[in-house]
Amino acid sequence: NEKFTELINSIENSEISNNIKINQEFEGKLRDYQKVGYKWLKTLEMYKFGGILADDMGLGKTLQVIALLKSEAESKNRTTSIVVCPSTLVLNWRSEIEKWCNSIKVLIVKGTAEERAENLKHYQDYDLIITSYDLLKRDVENYEDKNFKFIIADEAQYIKNSNTKNARTIKE
Repeated sequence: NEKFTELINSIENSEISNNIKINQEFEGKLRDYQKVGYKWLKTLEMYKFGGILADDMGLGKTLQVIALLKSEAESKNRTTSIVVCPSTLVLNWRSEIEKWCNSIKVLIVKGTAEERAENLKHYQDYDLIITSYDLLKRDVENYEDKNFKFIIADEAQYIKNSNTKNARTIKE
């Protein structure tokens, strides 16, 4: 219909990309193709779409997401976001944030079930929560009343099969 055509035309319009500004902190850190990826993510956000940022390993998808998280952390209606990743990458995410933008306030969900539940009670005090697919499955009831700006599923092959518990849990 006409509204759909209008939406597609506005997304394809290069002026959108020109109107999206990159935080000064990241202007010199992002390569040109990373700036395009960042602007793609911001465009998806503008239209309230979900999306995929897929690229070869080592080309800086994490940095693009960190720039996106920084823009949210600075917004007047800041909302906490969450990264769900394999347990082997939880500390890597924290390390990358410390390296590129240590002003993002991070909570790593870890410890006993009781400690994780207690930490999540204060999730809104943080810009970003990082947890693993395994812990998310165990703690799903602790997330039911939580709202997140961005839900980032790192290593999305963990949710590729929509029938798996990982996929069902992250969609919940």
